[in-house]
Amino acid sequence: MDKKRVLVMFNPSSGKSMIRQELWQVVDILVKGGYDVTVYPTQKRYDAHDVVKQRSKEFDKVVVCGGDGTLSETIQGLVELPAKERVTLGYIPCGSTNDFASSLGLPTEIPEAAKLITTGKKLGCDCGSFNGKPYLYIAAFGTFTDVSYETPQKLKNQFGHAAYLMEAVRRLTSYSYYHIKVESKELTIEDDFILGLVSNTTSIGGMKSRFEYVPLLNDGLFECVLIRRPSSPVELQKTLNAIATADLDCPYIVKFTTDRVKFYSTEEIKWTTDGEDGGSHKIADISVIHEAYNIIVEN
Repeated sequence: MDKKRVLVMFNPSSGKSMIRQELWQVVDILVKGGYDVTVYPTQKRYDAHDVVKQRSKEFDKVVVCGGDGTLSETIQGLVELPAKERVTLGYIPCGSTNDFASSLGLPTEIPEAAKLITTGKKLGCDCGSFNGKPYLYIAAFGTFTDVSYETPQKLKNQFGHAAYLMEAVRRLTSYSYYHIKVESKELTIEDDFILGLVSNTTSIGGMKSRFEYVPLLNDGLFECVLIRRPSSPVELQKTLNAIATADLDCPYIVKFTTDRVKFYSTEEIKWTTDGEDGGSHKIADISVIHEAYNIIVEN
């Protein structure tokens, strides 16, 4: 009987580079699980995107070893293929925060995550479309949303999630706001906002969601959270307190679920997608791609 073929893509720079020390164990676990293993270290940004588009048809599974950024690149490349050509993914999280792995309930230890590739089940997951470009789990604008991609990799590797918090605290005394019209079938609103998130995750920046809605990764809906511009330091403090206590009655927070939402502004706004620079846009059209790919999770 022919062995199943698996491509293991790993990002040598993710997290504290632990995958380089444990890669041999990942390969050994997969070989013992009946796989013929090919290993590929990503060479540059978007390399995972290009490789999965060009080579995934050669394999029965593709395993991503890295952070959410590497997984996001892989998903983007995969979703750009016809649906029938999208190979099943395995994910071994070894980044700094691993938000999406937390949402999936994946093991945090690399060997345990590798074993799951051989024993788990497939889950069809939603992903997003941002102005026609696929993204994995979060699109955002405003205060602190550029912290992830502007925090140096060396600092991320050394301090992990604390590096993001250090950078966010450094910026706490200043924030920008944007006048935006938001349209969806659920509501239309126009106001000044300091922050907007459209996400499909239970964890953002390593912190669990504080709100009552628990996202299902394949329910065809994303969670939208908007923070209005505070008019004073007192209002800012009330907003922060509301987020900390999950106070949904706070007048400064707008929250709803949707499968499509559009943002309109008169100025270009800088967006992030999956913690990376998503460019500046006057119009952001965000929608759900329902069950766009399959990924291995616990039975």
